[in-house]
Amino acid sequence: MKMLKTLILFAALVLGITTQAGAGLYTITFNDGNGNVGSGQVDVELAINNYYAASGSLTVTAGQAIGNWNLYPTGGYSSYPNHLTSPAGAFYYNNAVYPTANPQYPTANPLLDEYGLLFTQNNGNELNFWGNADGSYTLGGNIGGWQNFNVTISFGGTTITPVPEPINGALAGFGLIFACGSAFHSYSSRRRSSAAS
Repeated sequence: MKMLKTLILFAALVLGITTQAGAGLYTITFNDGNGNVGSGQVDVELAINNYYAASGSLTVTAGQAIGNWNLYPTGGYSSYPNHLTSPAGAFYYNNAVYPTANPQYPTANPLLDEYGLLFTQNNGNELNFWGNADGSYTLGGNIGGWQNFNVTISFGGTTITPVPEPINGALAGFGLIFACGSAFHSYSSRRRSSAAS
């Protein structure tokens, strides 16, 4: 009975530490085949039943937007069909993320809606990264005070994937070791008690 209580307590601890499905880090990589290449990462959080990008960055290594870009969380977040306006007024964005079901594009189900994520630089430049009805993504840039480009990045050229959380694997391994050790200890104790009687 003591072992069962211990296992229940451990299971409650593990369940309390694991994150909601869909929340966590996501990596973004893109290559449109025409010289626009980059990668980054966003931290997706859950608030009031909506997933949103709370922080993140993009590093564009080739193309018209070379440089380091940070997610713009200052304006907040919203979910489709609502949106916010970028500081320069160049883009609508909402920083919403849809790990399970995109309300705007339920068939293609890209991770982002048409407003997408806003990335900025300290000099006022802006990048907007949004999803499309066919499952592709578009990267738009407002560099030097005017909208310079919109680059459609095919689904095959863009990946947005969750980053595995090592702590969950470690907790599961520790839990297995703990459970096996407890079971062995309980079995040994019962065996000694039987032998003594």
